[in-house]
Amino acid sequence: MSNSRRPKILVCGDVDGKFKTLFTKVENINTKSGPFDFLLCVGDFFGSSTDSWTPYKDGKLSVPIGTYVLGPSTVGHGALYPDMNGGELAPNVSYLGKRGLFTTSSGLKIAYVSGIETNSKEPPQEHTFVEADVTSVRDICYKGRPSFRGVDILVTSVWPKDIVHINVDLRQTADSWLLSWLATQIKPRYHFCASKTVYYERPPYSNFNSSGDTAVHATRFIALAKVGNEGKQKWLYAANLEPIDKMLAKELYQQTTDQTECPYSGNMLSPHINKKPEEPTQFFYDMNHSDDGDNRRKRSRKNDDGPERKQRPVFDQATCWFCLQSPDVEKHLVISIGDEAYLALAKGGLVPEHLLILPVTHHQSLSDVPEAVAKEIKKFKSALKKYFKTQEKVPVFFERNYKTSHLQMQVVPVHVKLADQLKEMFQRRGARFLWTCSSAACDRETRSKVKVTPDLLQRCLCQRLGARFLWTCSSTARDRN
Repeated sequence: MSNSRRPKILVCGDVDGKFKTLFTKVENINTKSGPFDFLLCVGDFFGSSTDSWTPYKDGKLSVPIGTYVLGPSTVGHGALYPDMNGGELAPNVSYLGKRGLFTTSSGLKIAYVSGIETNSKEPPQEHTFVEADVTSVRDICYKGRPSFRGVDILVTSVWPKDIVHINVDLRQTADSWLLSWLATQIKPRYHFCASKTVYYERPPYSNFNSSGDTAVHATRFIALAKVGNEGKQKWLYAANLEPIDKMLAKELYQQTTDQTECPYSGNMLSPHINKKPEEPTQFFYDMNHSDDGDNRRKRSRKNDDGPERKQRPVFDQATCWFCLQSPDVEKHLVISIGDEAYLALAKGGLVPEHLLILPVTHHQSLSDVPEAVAKEIKKFKSALKKYFKTQEKVPVFFERNYKTSHLQMQVVPVHVKLADQLKEMFQRRGARFLWTCSSAACDRETRSKVKVTPDLLQRCLCQRLGARFLWTCSSTARDRN
């Protein structure tokens, strides 16, 4: 967990034009228990009359904390939003937009979808959303995040379909199949939406990774009642959240005693939206149905030969990008060629001087290269250390070995002032993904003992100023990231 202060937020349900009730309550809570970073308003922000809104819009009445609102979910309310793409509605009040991803200054990632679901064949309206909107949100959340863990918060105007596991009065509350799909895809830690009649907090449910068979972190679904409702149902919720990208794995994946299975059906895990009912996986009357042929052949092989074994990948050296004799090698990136190894620029490097040390011939990892190759790689490393010293930098050498066909010794220089912080940074980052860090000896005998197996999916030997660290990632931990 970070030593910095966790963001504190407030979330409310349908405001429905009761601005004085809302902001008076928020100001009191902020004075007593704050400061809070911001307020999220889900559901309808405006009511049938705008008279009580005008003093806030004109700045005659102040809004106590930064407030973010969703778009309209009622016909006719669109006229109250100057720009449907988002923007300021009043001092300290901002409209997020129809749908998207908002990242706060503290690092919280908030996905949002405004309005109610409608058929994608119908013309889009200001108070509705369609399939393209939720797929756009999913794509934005994934963009630039190869190790996607999820988002912190998802806020929607209406409920996702099938979220309720007990009998709750939903007679005045719409639900959406598309939001169920989106929640399954982006795995929010919290999902907030509005409820016309009741406050409802579901027990946390387990999410699943992309393969659909391994549980990851849990989602808390919370529906908030109308602001100032007569039944005195809860309409304001306070939360203190560490951003998901800063959380350690043991904190993120910690389960609760009341945690349940995911309420959504398995077809929600598909990256493509398909509203058709799931096809049965077995044809009871016709066991020779043609669509089941591949599955039957797989079962037959398993029964004949025992448990299925994953075959080791076979690599074609003729098309290897890193073998110098291959026609596919990008020779314009090559800097220097020795007898056994060569130096090249990394394509799309982490920094401008990101380099690669590679063997001339095909070897998969440092653990199986001949002695002559190892010695020449060592010479390249020694020369690079001397070079980067003149630049007031130190090189970080690391080898990533996961389904790798050709050894790549990565070389990433960092400023010398950061050198003493590297070990702690590696350890903190690795702990987030349940990686195990251990010291590694300098000799080839130690490296030769490290073998790539199904339970040891990645080997990364990081070296800096003579310090060596061995990172291992088990299959269980990798499935969670």
